[in-house]
Amino acid sequence: MILSPPRTAAVIAVVLGCHAALLFSQSTAVVQVSGVVRDPNAAVIPNAEVKAIQTSTGVTRTTSTGPDGPYILTNLSVGPYRLEASANGFKTYVRQGLVLEVNTNPTINIALQLGALSQVVEVSAGSAMVETQDTSLSQVIDQQRVVDLPLNGRQATQLILLSGTAVVPPARDLTSSKTYASSIAIAVAGGQANGTSYLMDGGDHNDAFGYVNLPMPFPDAVQEFSVQTNTIPASYGVRAGAAVNIVTKSGTNRLHGNLFEFVRNGSLNARNFFAPARDSLKRNQFGGTVGGPIAANRLFFFGGYQGTRVRTAPPTSNAVVPNAAMLAGDFGPATSSACGRQRTLTDPATSRPFPNNTIPRSRFNAGALSLLKYVPPGTDPCGNLIFAIPDNEGEDQVLGRVDWFQSERHSLFGRYFLADFRNPAVFDGKNILTTTRAGVQPRVHSLVVGDTQTISSATTNTIHFSWSRKWINRGPASNMLQAADVGLKIASLEGSFPTTNITGRFSVSCGTCSKAIIGNQSYQLADDLNLIHGRHQLSAGVDWIHHRQTFRIATERVGTYTFGGDLSGDPMADFLLGLPNRFSQGNLQDVRLRHNYFGAYIQDRFRPSAHLSLNFGLRWEPFLPPVDELGQANHFDMSAFRAGRKSATYANAPAGMFFVGDPGMPAGGTQGSYGHLAPRLGLIWDPQGDGRMSVRASYGVLYDFPQLQNWNRFGVNPPFASAINIFSPKG
Repeated sequence: MILSPPRTAAVIAVVLGCHAALLFSQSTAVVQVSGVVRDPNAAVIPNAEVKAIQTSTGVTRTTSTGPDGPYILTNLSVGPYRLEASANGFKTYVRQGLVLEVNTNPTINIALQLGALSQVVEVSAGSAMVETQDTSLSQVIDQQRVVDLPLNGRQATQLILLSGTAVVPPARDLTSSKTYASSIAIAVAGGQANGTSYLMDGGDHNDAFGYVNLPMPFPDAVQEFSVQTNTIPASYGVRAGAAVNIVTKSGTNRLHGNLFEFVRNGSLNARNFFAPARDSLKRNQFGGTVGGPIAANRLFFFGGYQGTRVRTAPPTSNAVVPNAAMLAGDFGPATSSACGRQRTLTDPATSRPFPNNTIPRSRFNAGALSLLKYVPPGTDPCGNLIFAIPDNEGEDQVLGRVDWFQSERHSLFGRYFLADFRNPAVFDGKNILTTTRAGVQPRVHSLVVGDTQTISSATTNTIHFSWSRKWINRGPASNMLQAADVGLKIASLEGSFPTTNITGRFSVSCGTCSKAIIGNQSYQLADDLNLIHGRHQLSAGVDWIHHRQTFRIATERVGTYTFGGDLSGDPMADFLLGLPNRFSQGNLQDVRLRHNYFGAYIQDRFRPSAHLSLNFGLRWEPFLPPVDELGQANHFDMSAFRAGRKSATYANAPAGMFFVGDPGMPAGGTQGSYGHLAPRLGLIWDPQGDGRMSVRASYGVLYDFPQLQNWNRFGVNPPFASAINIFSPKG
């Protein structure tokens, strides 16, 4: 089902009003502490009170041990904690210095000593803790490493490669001018290049266009993140390779903040021994953060900003353009062996050679001469020209977060993140050769609201609503020439100039330099319900993500001229004569996809003894194909082609080609699949039962789903969009 915006807003309002209901689920950054409370004789102590106090905020979570002495504190926030345990007839146990990291599940067994409650036995959390609850492989990149490790451009996604099983494969078309500038394709543990799912503060943080990451906040705003792979729990879906959980910083009871500026300037660097000059890059990254209490132990805020400005001397480019002799009609030097292979120019009108390779200037095309007013002349007899295309960048990132611990049983948070990147196209009104680099201006908004309720000492529920919007304006400089400005009489697109290629010589504009809008909005509702019953820790949930993708590309619409030299023997001569080998032009490509993802899971962590834990999980992920609002989808059936059956919707289409509206043709161009069941099984053996060593084994089935850009190709095909190629056009 595809929801319209008003209905979507209504659903969100209803869901956020039902804090304890089991609604929608995508795994959050689960943090929990569990163990067994025993007396000096190793007998279990039932009904002992166990508290976890986050020392930076004063927030407290309390539970009681069960009949067999176990306790579990689930859905905890990351950060430093103090663990306390007490029971009548025993001294109070206090463990200081406990630090919980994202997606960690330490086992901490507690031994109480006989005595009065007023007496305190205090220990320090000095020993390392191992994973005894989860069978996945996990690498946590803590806050110190995020801030202290050197990062080129301060991009924290580079630290994902520290997991040891991650590599950067060829991205192909997964990352391009159609994705955010800092998006990256990373394959983890042999997964696909876009097989990694990203969550930030428990909410979906993926660009569904290519299923790569949306931008990660600057390091000072990131608390930590984890990389999980290898049979991740059933609470994770969408991608099969790995899951990256990012947690942003929160405020604490102390007002804290920082100001920073990172400078990279070639003037401050030594020259590379093999380089003729110093590095010309000038990059300034500046900003700051501030966080603190609004109400002590209850309400906290955090905010941060980073600005990036990059200026550099652009690399030089080479082109061959008309020099003074060519503009006078004399191609003798340019067609000699001194400028490559010696050539003889042929008059296309008579098929005879031009005398002395000289073309009468009266034969030159007025449009070509008008365009050359914006091309600097060649600097040698061959027409060589060295020029540079400026490539300056700027980015602003803003993050704000509020955490409200309404009570020990109820907490809320909201986080907003904005990333605004600018790399504009350049045209100074004089040199049109600089227009072969597209300008891109992507902007990303990300919003997450989370609500956690402790329904009872054994039941907690967490719900998330997330919204993200990526919008990319791509195209030429605002002062770009129009076709009419040089006398070209074609139905061009306002603000764009036709792509003009003089083969092996120079180019004006480009396919990706034409106007384009690539946008994607995602809405997600996610919920996790955790229930502790005896030796079982049960989890269940469902997950819904709705994508709305806009894809408008004018690459074919602006038209393309190609001058290959087939008519006169030289591409430049063909250009000056106004004789292209080919002219092509087509429709605006307009695709408006709507897609729903749905997943549901149930999971049981069963601990039959202090030494053994068993994990059972099952996830259901039906494949629901995206649908284009404009009805653009087609399908080729070989058997229908052989039988000569044709479309009833488009009678002129070839046999075997069918479209939306034809009998049996699905709206998404392919059939959905509802039988995707993904089981997860795991075993954890703790030989000593003290949480210091574990042996783990697991089995799982995971599904990947295709990126939405695959469906954009329907909008390129006839009859929805097409290009007409005219070879050796007259006039």
